[in-house]
Amino acid sequence: MISKKWDGSDLPVLLVFLIVIAIVVVIRSFQIPNESRKIVAGAVFLGSKEDKGWNESHYNGLLDACHECGCTLIVREQVPEKEDVLRDAVDGMIREGANVIYLTSYGYGKYVDEIAAKHPSIAFFSVSRQGKAKNCTSYFARLYQARYLSGIVAGAASRTGILGYVASMPNSQTNRGINAYAMGMRLANPNAKLIVCFTGSWSDEEEERKSVALLADRGADVISYHADQPYAVREAEALGLFSIGYGDLYEEYSDRFLTSVVYDWKVVYEEVLGDYASGRANLSREYWFDMSRGGVRLYKPSPLVTSQTADLVNEERLRIMTNQDVFSGAIYDNEGRLRCEEGERISDHQLFYGMDWFVEGVEIYE
Repeated sequence: MISKKWDGSDLPVLLVFLIVIAIVVVIRSFQIPNESRKIVAGAVFLGSKEDKGWNESHYNGLLDACHECGCTLIVREQVPEKEDVLRDAVDGMIREGANVIYLTSYGYGKYVDEIAAKHPSIAFFSVSRQGKAKNCTSYFARLYQARYLSGIVAGAASRTGILGYVASMPNSQTNRGINAYAMGMRLANPNAKLIVCFTGSWSDEEEERKSVALLADRGADVISYHADQPYAVREAEALGLFSIGYGDLYEEYSDRFLTSVVYDWKVVYEEVLGDYASGRANLSREYWFDMSRGGVRLYKPSPLVTSQTADLVNEERLRIMTNQDVFSGAIYDNEGRLRCEEGERISDHQLFYGMDWFVEGVEIYE
């Protein structure tokens, strides 16, 4: 028998074999379902699934997606952004058979890694990008694109050049919406100013209505908001102000309601849940749906929106979808610092984690 001394020539083949084995292990660890296994989706909501706002829009979108995929849906409502309460809600759904769980509020992201590590066979999807566990990924929609377009409508409609914005709390998600809105506003009205009131809560009717009144006293004649329910729009209507909506629409307003930025959570959940059901979820670690994928859109404009403004909105929509994102080109913050240079684009990483600043034209109400 002739023996051959190992000279390392088989090393590339061995490496390829080991890589293939590693990929299979990772894929299997993400708990990909098979045909014989029933998919049960669990969802956690900060408020009620019938709140006519953020939570209901998520619930309806996920319910439709479950019907499309033949999945069962179980939910937990009124779950505050606290670790022990969230953990109990998740544990309870898993005991009921949930094998994929959706965390639908931004603040849940602070705890998703610990919870996901406790349940390595369960797939977790979070609207926050804070989760880094191997069985966790994020999903969201680029609402800031529609915010930018709505800012154009608002800036063109304002007669005082002062606009108001009621927001829950400062974080990258909220701030990029404010910034995109202000950039659209300044495109239509270069000298306009956006005054922002933070309430410190995702849902506080008294504070949100009070904030609208305070903004009106400062001269704001167009109001928009970022919170779970449209209290700010209702107060704007009562005061005879223009307004811009947010999220799904569940009620009718006057023509002073100029338009709204709208998520289509059915589109989002059909793809995200569909990928999980078919075993593709591990291939896309993060989902961020833009206008071209149908994740966000601008609601039909009020008759008070001029054709000239509508034309500008359509031009900018086309530019965003075919050429550049909102946060591209020269962008200065409200302290005069250059944040993005001509020919550049702010990265998705910065948009999700680093937007702790505001663009020029934004003033925070003190």
